[in-house]
Amino acid sequence: MTRTMQSDAHASANAEQLRLLLEDLELAAALARPGYTAPMRPADLTPDEIADQLARMYDADQGDSDDLSSAQERTALADYLGCHEDTRAAAWAAWSVELNPADWDTAQYWLDVEFIEPCPEHQM
Repeated sequence: MTRTMQSDAHASANAEQLRLLLEDLELAAALARPGYTAPMRPADLTPDEIADQLARMYDADQGDSDDLSSAQERTALADYLGCHEDTRAAAWAAWSVELNPADWDTAQYWLDVEFIEPCPEHQM
């Protein structure tokens, strides 16, 4: 009886390892597809990294770059910043250092009005 229980536990553990391996292989196959880009996770980015993303998106919106972000990237970042005021402020502080002071008002308007969506929790 004990031997059967150990075998069942071993088989179950092997099945779980196989399931995880197959998940990894599917992910690896997806990552290997031409044109695949991993989804942005704004919560994993530092304020400086967010500032870099904002600069890239702003330049594209202003026609100064053809480095366009996906709608998914823009939405993820805009939603995140709309719900995380401290992160938005830190990203703005990092980004504004790189901007020409003459562009601050335009860039801040773009960030606060055109880019960021209000957090759903704050909408009526």
